[in-house]
Amino acid sequence: DPSRAPSRDSRSDAMLRSSGRASGGGFEARRGDLKTKMLGSGGGTPESENAVQLGLAWLADHQWQDGGWRLDLTDGPCEGQCRNSGRVATSTGATGLALLPFLGAGHTHLDGDYRDVVNNGLYYLKSRVVKTSHGADLQEGTMYAQGIAAIALCEAFAMTQDPELLEVAQGAIDFICYAQHSAGGWRYFPGRPGDTTVFGWQMMALKSAALAGLEVPTPVIALAERFLDSVQSAQ
Repeated sequence: DPSRAPSRDSRSDAMLRSSGRASGGGFEARRGDLKTKMLGSGGGTPESENAVQLGLAWLADHQWQDGGWRLDLTDGPCEGQCRNSGRVATSTGATGLALLPFLGAGHTHLDGDYRDVVNNGLYYLKSRVVKTSHGADLQEGTMYAQGIAAIALCEAFAMTQDPELLEVAQGAIDFICYAQHSAGGWRYFPGRPGDTTVFGWQMMALKSAALAGLEVPTPVIALAERFLDSVQSAQ
């Protein structure tokens, strides 16, 4: 019965509200007894947890004195000793990517063995914000970085409800909403026709924002759904 089908707006709201928390998809499963339970049921082992700790230690060792990270490893703490250096010059994107594993492992700027590392990383992101009438611009040349940095800020706020993160996290989301193309997608620069890779990072940021209780306009999500409909293949 078409009259009983959910409207696009209601489906959009449902997509943002659904967090999968019953199966550990929410931020609360990153710490404490629930984390232990989810590790046990999801195949986690002492070896896998040790690998996570080694990875976090490597990231901490490669944090710059200013609190950020860089993809280019020829400079910075390791002084070029590490192989396979990147070349993309986006410190906000690199810092967001580096912060996410710490947050995923339950470390925040208020709690955990790496709270100073996380705090300095968040401070760096805040210091790189370009304030605009459309929100907090963290692009440094690409909307990839905007989405990645926004995810880290939203997750840190969601896990701590620290009021000092509220404005910058919401501002990063506001800028993503502003940057959406009229057909619903996102690309490398604000307002450009979308592609699915840049699109994905922005949607992940919007989802993290919704879980954090931040404002995510329903029309933005409805328009994003239309974009995905327009690029799907019947194959």
